[in-house]
Amino acid sequence: MMAPLRILGAALFLSIPAAAQGNVPGDTAAAGYCDETLIGTPLREPDFSPPVRKRLEQDIAIARSALEIAPDREESFFWLGRRLGYAGRFCEAIDVFTRGLTAFPDSYRLLRYRGRHLTRVRQFALGLADYERAMELMSGKPDVFEPDGLPNALGLTLGTYKSNIIYYHAQTSFAVGDYNRVVEGMARAFGLVPAFARDDMLPPTAYWTYLAYRKMGNHAAARRAVSEIPADLALTENADYHRAVQLMQGRVQRAEVTDRDSALVKFALAMELRFSGNEDAAAQLLRRIVDESPQGFWPAEVELTAPDRWIAP
Repeated sequence: MMAPLRILGAALFLSIPAAAQGNVPGDTAAAGYCDETLIGTPLREPDFSPPVRKRLEQDIAIARSALEIAPDREESFFWLGRRLGYAGRFCEAIDVFTRGLTAFPDSYRLLRYRGRHLTRVRQFALGLADYERAMELMSGKPDVFEPDGLPNALGLTLGTYKSNIIYYHAQTSFAVGDYNRVVEGMARAFGLVPAFARDDMLPPTAYWTYLAYRKMGNHAAARRAVSEIPADLALTENADYHRAVQLMQGRVQRAEVTDRDSALVKFALAMELRFSGNEDAAAQLLRRIVDESPQGFWPAEVELTAPDRWIAP
């Protein structure tokens, strides 16, 4: 079992959300948040096709105009930020959310989106703090569905704000080695998912739960986390997560993972290689996952830079 990194202290992420919020600069690009991956490779703009780029830019222009017309509306800020995020312009998105939080400091929605984008630029402590504050603000309030900016094939909204905030807080906890929080949060998030969306949430929650248990050395619990995920789920989204879970189950063999598979599936394979003791192959694949994406892949990056991170209970 890995030695815990006590210097990350779990209390850091439990006790200072307000202070951490105040540490988000007004110009995140100037602060260097979007310069490079954790392994030092440069972050690049995604290579969108011309039609996709045109649509993304049109959406940004519309959202920017909406903010100019209605700066007194919380939605104006979060839609512009989200549209910038879809285009891979994460630092600009964070700056918009930060401006919005100046006007709407108790907006759990702006905190949810800023937390997600802070995680995307490897500012994990700040992202966790935003999620924690958002959870505090939603405590005791009814849950609501979160609008989709990129609708799925069926046009169905699957996620709610509470389930998404808790899910992404748990996922980000993996970055800092707070594996107990990953397990707890994934269970809580799944419990809040509407019944019609549970097939879709089974694979991602099982995926991160499995990895957290494996990192803690609890291999039996890890196997239980994925063992009962069926092969014939009715999925609207999360097919990549499902394939990765099938790899964890042994239904998909390692040799069946190809270059066409997503980073999620390749990361699952890299972790299986690591857990089985094939460290050289794991490290090579983790590096390739980061290199293949213009914006890197933070789970692979933290495994390369801090493989023994662990906040023990």
